[in-house]
Amino acid sequence: MENKVKPWNRIEEVLGVLLLAFLLAILSYQIGLRFIFSNSNSWSEELARYLFVWYVYVTASYAIFKWSHIKIEALLKVWPKKIRKFVAYLGVSIFLLYAILICYHGANYTMDLFTTGQVSMGMRIPMWTMYAAIPVSHGAWAIRLIQHIYYTIRFPEEYEIY
Repeated sequence: MENKVKPWNRIEEVLGVLLLAFLLAILSYQIGLRFIFSNSNSWSEELARYLFVWYVYVTASYAIFKWSHIKIEALLKVWPKKIRKFVAYLGVSIFLLYAILICYHGANYTMDLFTTGQVSMGMRIPMWTMYAAIPVSHGAWAIRLIQHIYYTIRFPEEYEIY
């Protein structure tokens, strides 16, 4: 998919770099406080934890876009060549169904947190902003999986499903 780079195909890459840079800055600040000044605060550790969760989910979407997420290729090679493509599409379809279901249920849970007004302990920020990583990322996963299926059907000589 390298030759078809569009601006929206770089969203996860840019966001991942920004989240990681911010996460490293917060952790460096926390380490500096702890070891140089023998002092610490509660918000930096909590913020680093939440940034890490967002980072993992965002970069998982990027891995799906690059088709470099964890797959068990040995299991696919067990099948006869004639049905490998079908098995691969079945696997991607199950993955897509999973992403859609988690997006839906994650959105419901996030909305529940939004209506209750729950806040985090250290930073006092709304918890729905942290849990929004689940529906946002799984929605992005679903979009990337649909995009990959489209590319493998539209350009079969360039893209493989497995």
